[in-house]
Amino acid sequence: MAFTKEIIDFAGLSDTDIKAKLVELNIPLTTNEALQIQNDMLGRAPSLAELILFSIQGSEHCSYKSSRNHLKQFTTEGPDVVLGAKEDAGVVAIATDNNGHRWCIVMSHESHNHPSQIVPYEGAATGVGGNVRDVLCMGAEVIAVTDSFRFGDIKNNKTKWIHDGVVAGVAGYGNPLGIPNVGGDLYYHEGYNENCLVTLVTLGIVKDKNIIHSYAPKNADGFDLILLGKPTDNSGFGGASFASLELEEEKKEQNKGAVQEPNAFLERHLLKSSYALFDILKEKGLIDDIGFKDLGGLRQRRVGRNIRLWRRSLDGQNPYWHGWLTSVRLPLQ
Repeated sequence: MAFTKEIIDFAGLSDTDIKAKLVELNIPLTTNEALQIQNDMLGRAPSLAELILFSIQGSEHCSYKSSRNHLKQFTTEGPDVVLGAKEDAGVVAIATDNNGHRWCIVMSHESHNHPSQIVPYEGAATGVGGNVRDVLCMGAEVIAVTDSFRFGDIKNNKTKWIHDGVVAGVAGYGNPLGIPNVGGDLYYHEGYNENCLVTLVTLGIVKDKNIIHSYAPKNADGFDLILLGKPTDNSGFGGASFASLELEEEKKEQNKGAVQEPNAFLERHLLKSSYALFDILKEKGLIDDIGFKDLGGLRQRRVGRNIRLWRRSLDGQNPYWHGWLTSVRLPLQ
């Protein structure tokens, strides 16, 4: 069943008409992708919410559709690799204690290039927040962040504006969380004038037996979903799709809405409360009976739940489907 009655039917439309419809709806899918969604994946015409959802999950940011073949060439298995490129973050064993338990480093890295080019402070800050969340979701204690920056010509005033905003954003988010920034690198070149690179890395530590996976455990019928995070607002909508497109100067103002408004102090509370939850789960032996995941896109597929969208605006202004499709992702238990 489609989420809503707002159906977008491509049957009988020419390629030109399909492309025009996608442009009208501001949905960054190709004609072939739209037809594949309708004919092969769903077997019916998609709703508007579903179509936007596919555009987000099928974006470069989420699916790596252009770089996936290259990424597959990296080594992701080995005797010390506890978890490769499968869930929210990678896990590698670094030591074994006297009780035979392996202690592991949990690592996640993420680029926030487009958001940082458009709104440097918010773009960089939310990159830190998303990275920290991904490591936390593996049951780890977050111990450090680091970063790698590539900016344009150092003599360019715009470069200085982006540089100042990005550095302040990383500090302004990491410091309230109480997580040290242990290093980084910085280069300037005119080739980055219109497309800075902001790569953020987070490290955590966890015992192998305390790893929490990002999927529902077996026999999870009847389990509850607990959603935690900031209220959905007008920021972050379509962020993944926006981050996968070529930047266009004339769309600068329009794209600002795709970047989330950071809230580091709220995430600090979520961080500390999650640690307290982890301690309770360990004490009660329930680590294997919970899944912890950022909520976004097709996450319902991992937990086997249907999620209904009500035709009600969240704040009287935003479309009702913002609450499902926004990039304001939340930890999912």
